[in-house]
Amino acid sequence: MSTSQPDTPAPASAEVAPDVQASATEAASSNRALKFGLVGGGIGLISGLILGLAVIPALGNLAGGVVSIAQSSPITSATETCGVETNQWIEIGDDGQSLSMQSYGEESSGAEFDDVYCMLDELDTPDSVLNRINSTRALDGRQTGDWDGLTASWGYHPDNGLDIIIETQRD
Repeated sequence: MSTSQPDTPAPASAEVAPDVQASATEAASSNRALKFGLVGGGIGLISGLILGLAVIPALGNLAGGVVSIAQSSPITSATETCGVETNQWIEIGDDGQSLSMQSYGEESSGAEFDDVYCMLDELDTPDSVLNRINSTRALDGRQTGDWDGLTASWGYHPDNGLDIIIETQRD
């Protein structure tokens, strides 16, 4: 005897239970939201990096340049007044906070004494310091002087001329 089970006909259309269909829709929606969030987060991260590493420093440099133009240093102002901005023997350094001047000597080229004197005059160098500069000999070595927030050091040799460095005093 054989027992056979009755054949059950296959359903005509595949019906999905309402619970399963709702779960699948929620999963797909959740998956899209996750992808959207990841893409948005990635775009935000990249935008933040670009803004933080490129745009903000560029704006800071621009603003710093505007401020430095508006508040030029006494050294920068002196070079403009004396018309020596392009003189290769009179150089501004440290964003206008230092000045190096080299006058001509018997065996070397350099700035004219009139240009050096103009710079010293524009920087309100006191007579006491000017007299010390004028009386410096090669044997005296490097000399120094201070006034109104500026410090100068200089040396002189007839062959090389006057070599003077002026700096803004730092606190």
